[in-house]
Amino acid sequence: MDNLPEIFFCGDPHGEFSQINTAAREHKPAAMVILGDLQPPDSLEKVLEEALAFTDIWWIPGNHDTDTDAFYDRLWKSPLAAHELEGRVGMVAGLRIAGLGGVFRGQIWMPDGEPNYDSVSAFLKRIGRNNAWRGGVPRRHRTSIFPSVYENLCRQHADILVTHEAPACHRKGFSAIDQLATKLHVRWLFHGHQHESISYGRYSGMWVRAVGLRGIVNLRGEEVVESQIDPKDAAALQARGELMLGENGEEAFAVLQDDFGNVRMEARKIAQPWRAGDQDQIPNKPEKG
Repeated sequence: MDNLPEIFFCGDPHGEFSQINTAAREHKPAAMVILGDLQPPDSLEKVLEEALAFTDIWWIPGNHDTDTDAFYDRLWKSPLAAHELEGRVGMVAGLRIAGLGGVFRGQIWMPDGEPNYDSVSAFLKRIGRNNAWRGGVPRRHRTSIFPSVYENLCRQHADILVTHEAPACHRKGFSAIDQLATKLHVRWLFHGHQHESISYGRYSGMWVRAVGLRGIVNLRGEEVVESQIDPKDAAALQARGELMLGENGEEAFAVLQDDFGNVRMEARKIAQPWRAGDQDQIPNKPEKG
């Protein structure tokens, strides 16, 4: 993997962008790709103003990016909307990166069964004009994966696939993501959504990496910024006696086990709850799913 461009992959920010700005300033990578659930507290180009002075920013949406009108507008009305990789292949720092954001939702399509709606147009025809949002798909389903988008992406080629959903090597993943990666002929796959930092290694002919909550990794899968523990996961771990809080209450010593049964003790920061900045912001802390 010599002579690779320095591309960073950023796990779900959930409204916190200081780690991205700091990594951009300190490392000056060729590009950074955000793996969904951005939920920016202001327009995306404003919260990433510092990072944009040092690097190019690309992104895919997560399921929570359509939770409110404000989140939607801060992303899709930002100049950085042009760098959304959803449903397409973009040339990033000399490599072709394919993006599949959002999540599988049963109302539209769960890939282990037949889809209820193949396309946006089929869904709009069924729900009628009175249920449309801004003249189109209801806001929530603008981060739902439609078969037509997935199938169009399957016909393309790329070096890297970035997704919000996980592939089947994660216990909550989907084989449809594996199949997409295979059809794209990618060498690398990076995903977010699950708030876990997992280096799967070589899987189905490609290198696969889960990027944890607010963590950042490079193209080799090495941690640039350590991921944080989801507050809900911290509470569950503590209840099971698998987590010990540090003196400041923010650092935790967790006994962690990955999908392969490897157990390790490590110190990691517990993510701070989401700081609401608007009356219409629904989530008040990072939320999976």
